[in-house]
Amino acid sequence: MEKVWEELKKIDAQAEQIRSEAQTDAKEITSLAQKEAESLVTDSKNYAQKEAQQLYIDLVSEANRNRDQQLEENQKTTENLSKQAQQRMETASSTIVTAVLGET
Repeated sequence: MEKVWEELKKIDAQAEQIRSEAQTDAKEITSLAQKEAESLVTDSKNYAQKEAQQLYIDLVSEANRNRDQQLEENQKTTENLSKQAQQRMETASSTIVTAVLGET
């Protein structure tokens, strides 16, 4: 009977040791998982900031290209209107000179 009690005590001690080791392992795993999660969150924030910065740069570049294209188109339109105005001014001047001098 005594051997049975001793064997039960050994089994109980082993079970307690296994439980203690399992708790320690669980704490370590939980701590490691938390550190990994924090690292992933930090990496995600950094990635999001870099992506946002690149998106901003791309949008500014596109806006500048659109502005330059619009400016070029506006300059061409201005030149065309200026040429038309000059031609009409010449025609108007000729008409006025003809009218004033009475020449046909």
